[in-house]
Amino acid sequence: MKEVENFLIKFVPNWQQESFLLAVSGGVDSMVLLESFFKLQKKFPTLQFSVVHIHHHLRKESDEEEEMVRNFCNERSISIEVYHWEQGFEQRVGIEEKARKFRYQKLEESMKKNKASYVVVAHHADDQVETVLMKLTRGSTIEGIAGMKPIRPFNEGYLIRPFLTVDKEKLYEYASIHQIPYREDERNSSLEYTRNRFRKEVIPLLKQENSKLNQKIQEFTQTLQEQQELILELVHQWMEQQLIELQNGWSWNKESYIKQPVALQKVILVELSKKLGGLLSAKNVLDIQEAIISDTSQMSLNLPKGWIFQKRYDQLSIIKELKKESIYQEIIVEGFESADIVLSEDESISFKAEQGWEMFVSMEDFPLTIRRRKQNDRFLLTENQHQSIRRWCINQKIPKEEREKLWIVENSSKEIIAILGFRKTQSLSKRKETDRIRIVYRKKEEVLSC
Repeated sequence: MKEVENFLIKFVPNWQQESFLLAVSGGVDSMVLLESFFKLQKKFPTLQFSVVHIHHHLRKESDEEEEMVRNFCNERSISIEVYHWEQGFEQRVGIEEKARKFRYQKLEESMKKNKASYVVVAHHADDQVETVLMKLTRGSTIEGIAGMKPIRPFNEGYLIRPFLTVDKEKLYEYASIHQIPYREDERNSSLEYTRNRFRKEVIPLLKQENSKLNQKIQEFTQTLQEQQELILELVHQWMEQQLIELQNGWSWNKESYIKQPVALQKVILVELSKKLGGLLSAKNVLDIQEAIISDTSQMSLNLPKGWIFQKRYDQLSIIKELKKESIYQEIIVEGFESADIVLSEDESISFKAEQGWEMFVSMEDFPLTIRRRKQNDRFLLTENQHQSIRRWCINQKIPKEEREKLWIVENSSKEIIAILGFRKTQSLSKRKETDRIRIVYRKKEEVLSC
């Protein structure tokens, strides 16, 4: 078809010297695609292509489809690889998505094996209409509603869709005129599948209102995709400047985020989802957005596959919580120690270190007990006022997760004299200048100020 050559001219530089990998199922769309590339290669011999066929073992007709595609390729000396999804015999739940993952996995493998720069699939204009309407009905992001793109990055190359503006009816006509064999999937007539219900019941009604529905959806998706490109450029600039990569996720500043237009805010979350493997649904994005703009200063949302969104005052993050247990939950310090005392994998105290967060105690304070915070802990805030550590943490805007990790120092009278790394209590400030012992708290390589 002339549409294939026109597409390659528009989207693929030096296409006559490129190598392509065609995904051929045996349906009318992929068989017309195969015939089109075969004729193009005759016209431009430097163009290279090969074929991949996936046998899903989901229907008895699958054997016939494989045989037809093999024969078509062998008769024309076209290189073909066939992959079998043996699990297809056993799958019952989520079968379409699992089959799709297997299909694209094998396309990646074959792409590398054949050193192809482009994977070519046969999605057509009718597929695009169905996809957009289904996304609109179910709810989706702007990127989802914008539909399939004619070209997108795939593996180390690109995936292209030359038929995305071609009606399926035109493919049937071309196959008939040129006597191209193909097979129809009988499941396409079953109303059990959502896509089929749109194809057979919803879209015909819409075409009664406008016979040029395919063209209008094409114009709609093209406009959205062009706008999306501009938005993505702005979003990626913001992410490069503001997004902080953590050991277990990413964090960003709330104030910087809410200064962006709302449209950009949501796209930022969608792009973050891509960093997580695309696991956030449209509802997840909306829930996170509502949490960010809410008046609640601290909150968490559980996300798929163990990820968590956290709001801690002005700091926002999406993380996967690390399980890091302290080596000790409580340690007794009898007196001066020549070696560092390890509290956890990241923390220690020393009587000799030159830098770090320091406190001074006297001999009468020993033995010291260093332990994790307890629920009802209170300390002497001022000369005549006690305060719970919980309330003090809230006032200091210490995130909840950090509160659970605080180390409390008690003296021999079980009086709290310090919160390591944060605060010396009023009790400790009463110590005399003479006979003081300096203790330094260190966390990783940080130098903590007094």
